[in-house]
Order: sequence, then structure tokens, then C-alpha cells
Amino acid sequence: MLRISTLFVATALSVAALPPTHAADRAGRTDAFDGRPRVGVQVKIQSLTPDDARQIRQAGFDFVRFGIWTDRLDRADYRRQIDDAFAAARSAHLPVLLTVRTLAPLGQANGLRDTKTDRTSLAAAGARLAGTVTRLAAQYGHALVALELWNEPDLDRYWPTGDVAHTFPPFAEGLCGGWAARRPDVPVVGFGFARPPLPGSVPDRLLAGVHAASPACLDAVSYHAYDMTPLQIRDAARDIRTRYGLPALVTEDGAASAGVDGEARQARRVRTLLDARATLGTPLLSVYEWADTANANDAAQRSYGLVRADRSPKPALDAASASLRATTSKP
Repeated sequence: MLRISTLFVATALSVAALPPTHAADRAGRTDAFDGRPRVGVQVKIQSLTPDDARQIRQAGFDFVRFGIWTDRLDRADYRRQIDDAFAAARSAHLPVLLTVRTLAPLGQANGLRDTKTDRTSLAAAGARLAGTVTRLAAQYGHALVALELWNEPDLDRYWPTGDVAHTFPPFAEGLCGGWAARRPDVPVVGFGFARPPLPGSVPDRLLAGVHAASPACLDAVSYHAYDMTPLQIRDAARDIRTRYGLPALVTEDGAASAGVDGEARQARRVRTLLDARATLGTPLLSVYEWADTANANDAAQRSYGLVRADRSPKPALDAASASLRATTSKP
């Protein structure tokens, strides 16, 4: 009872700090994160089929997560892939957690990352992404669990703009400011950090800057929980809730099946994670991933699927299904 009361007070204080209209809007959007934890699995837009979606639903998952590159949205073939992925998910009544990011560096490419001009161009890039996200929400909102902004910006590989400490803040300022007049009607979460934003970490410094400048920008904080224990995930959720007044979502977690005893190890990890989900303080959890990625760079990256590339099941799928069916998540 004491723990619940503490979290309630922290959330209430955070919401009270927002203007009344923002507080009411956030309360409505975050209704999606009430109730029992929702569990999903990551898929790829280029390979998701209606049969995949049916098997995912039958296994007990509540949603699918997939990502899109916003700088490819002008390509008709890419838009068809997105539409087909949404149609496949819809065929099995699976809503979508949609993660958006860009492939190309943002702002100027001249290396002058601390100039006034480049700050302006980074903010403009953020505002453009805000517009894109709003349009995606208008088009697909009925099918969405939430929109996730970016994926692992704290890693150079996924933040091609470089020097994230200096380039992310103006980008985020433009992104959050882009919703001053109108924001998406679905929950907006961010930023899919590679690690939880614990005190002193790079993700925490990035998140703190965004939250201080735009406390109404995010409806929840998202991060990836690879190799974390259930206790560590629970503690991270409490810390994020206490310091930011926001729910913490785990939008990636899983284990590779490569190596000696790899499939059994993967199954144990999945079962341990899902069996503990009601104690994590995390209202949304997405497993990485549904099917092996046959063309990934190394054996480990090729083996995170609950099923193989040919869709034959691994022990991890049985482990996930057994856990999800033992205590059904929120539909």
C-alpha cells in the first residue's frame, strides 16, 4: 500500500506541475497504460504476414512493435510495406507500437555542431519530425498502442548526427515545440534508450534536458532492458516514476539463441521476464523479436527470434506462450 501511495503522489505532483489542459490531455492518453501489463513482440514491416500475426495472437501477445524510417516515407513502395504491415496486424486484431526515426544525419552535415545556425537546423528537423508523427497518428491512430520517438539515440550507430550531448537537445526542442498547437491523439513515448535513464547516465542527461524544457512532451519513458534482472527493471521503473512522474516502458528485451545451450538459455530468459511482468511496475513490455533476422551481421544478431527465419518455433516461443497464457495480459 505504501509503494502504491508513493507512486500516486509522485505522479500527481508531476501532473499538477503541467497546465490544466496538458494535464487533462496526458491523463486521457495514458489510460492506455492502465491495468495489467501489455506484452508485445517486435516484427519487421518487410516480412510480417497475416499468418505471423495470427500465430503471435495465438501465443498470447497483445500487440506488435515495428519501426519505420521517416526519410523513406516519400517512396511509394515503402509506404505499401507499412500499409501491408498494418493490415497484417489488423487481421489478427493486434494493435501496433510504432517506432519512428530517420536514417540520415539531422541538421547541417558540416561538423559545426555547436553553431547557432546548426542549432536552428536541428530544431527545424525536430519540428519536421513532429509534423510527420502527427500525420502518422492521424492516419494510423486507431491501430496504435503508442508512437515511440526514436530508438537508442544514446548509441552512435542510431544517432548518425553525432555528438548526441550537443545535437539531441535542439532537435528535441524542435520536436516537442512542434506540438504546441496540436499533438497526436495517441500516447507519445521516448526515446527508446539503449539503457534505462538512471541518474548520471547519458540517457538520463538527455531525458532531463527534454523534461525540463518540455514537461508535457512525453506520455511515458521508453528504454531497452537487455541483461537486466526483473529487480533492476522494477527499480528503474520506480526511479523514472519518482523523478519524472512518467511510466517506464520496456520496448525491447530478449536474448540470442546462438551458442552452446543457446535456445534453452533464451527460453529461460523469456520465461523469467514474462513471469515477473506483474511485479515490474512496467505497463508495457515488448520482446525482441518474433523471427530470426537471417541477414544480420553476426550469429547472435541473427538468433533473437522466438521462431526461426523459416518460422519453425524455438523453445522460447513455448516459454512465452506458457507464461502469457498462465496469466493473460490486458487485451
